[in-house]
Amino acid sequence: MARGEVAIGWLLAADLRDPELLSAYQEARERFRALLAELFPEYDWRAPYAERRVHLPRGGLDPVGLLELGVDEKLHRRWDYALVIVPNELLARHRPYALAVSSQALEVGVLSTSRLASGARLVEQIVALALHLLGHLFGLEHAEAGPMRPVEEPEELRPLPYREPERARIRAYLEAVVVHRLEEEARRWNALAFYLGTLFQDPGAVVRAVLERAPWRLPLRLGRFTAAASVSTVYLLITSDAWRLAGSLGAGELVGFTLGALLFSAFFLFWGQDLGRLGHERTWREQLARTRMVLFFTLGLGLVFLWGLVFFFTLAAGLALPDPLVRAWAGRDAVLPFAGFAAALGVVAAAMGGNLEDETEIKAELFVDAER
Repeated sequence: MARGEVAIGWLLAADLRDPELLSAYQEARERFRALLAELFPEYDWRAPYAERRVHLPRGGLDPVGLLELGVDEKLHRRWDYALVIVPNELLARHRPYALAVSSQALEVGVLSTSRLASGARLVEQIVALALHLLGHLFGLEHAEAGPMRPVEEPEELRPLPYREPERARIRAYLEAVVVHRLEEEARRWNALAFYLGTLFQDPGAVVRAVLERAPWRLPLRLGRFTAAASVSTVYLLITSDAWRLAGSLGAGELVGFTLGALLFSAFFLFWGQDLGRLGHERTWREQLARTRMVLFFTLGLGLVFLWGLVFFFTLAAGLALPDPLVRAWAGRDAVLPFAGFAAALGVVAAAMGGNLEDETEIKAELFVDAER
């Protein structure tokens, strides 16, 4: 029986000419592939190498652009995963500095050697970082020991093998996600069937990838996005016509309006920020379909959490208003339906305001799992 092939491409994204560094990158890549072949002999491991010398080998680089470069190259060369390596500093958003950045949604990791050692120790540190990144791409979480142990300083990096429970989880993940690619089935696909097939191929992987994005953080980290919802809510709160309209809605109408507002906002932001355009592929690719679904579901859940925040804020503010005033505006006690109505409109306003956000900021929140 033929072994399943797993291709983890290494992409150099800087115009690096230092022979010592280039040699260390190549040695680390070979050691990385050999270690995976030893740990998982049932798979045929490849670590192809490519260069896209689009950046100078000095100065800071935004990892979002490197992730997009990696996914473009991964799709073009038909790799399963991609590791982008640069000698530059990575511009961290939530830490003082970052050695690496992973994106399970894109199935791409970015690795910087700017703070690593030199010589043989550099090779070890690159392999250790690559194993840590790959673990996240496979859906592994941090652990107290082994390659998934979080480190605070580069000196702590050691190329350790995955532990047995981690190996079992990786095998299950590879079997579901990599070995049996949906596009390899001999059948005619339409968009709905292909995306549903991708989702049901391994729904757990999609759910884990979405939760790894921590969608509840979107309202807290995207200032303009949340400010637009807040301004619209405050305006509605002091508008008698809004109270009267909310009070006239039945429960079913209010639920339908809320669901419609959430779906409209998710689609508006997804296409407004061009989040579905990844690479230049125009064929059916399971990787691409899963990535788009993870990004869309993450964005949708982020909007649901924003709705919840606005709902409870409006509910508290409405309960603080004098009851006779609310009854005069709405004709009845309408604090609860008004809170739902205002939250739904707040989400729509957030979607409109979200397109004022820097595209890179939204992508950073959706693409990046964590900075290491």
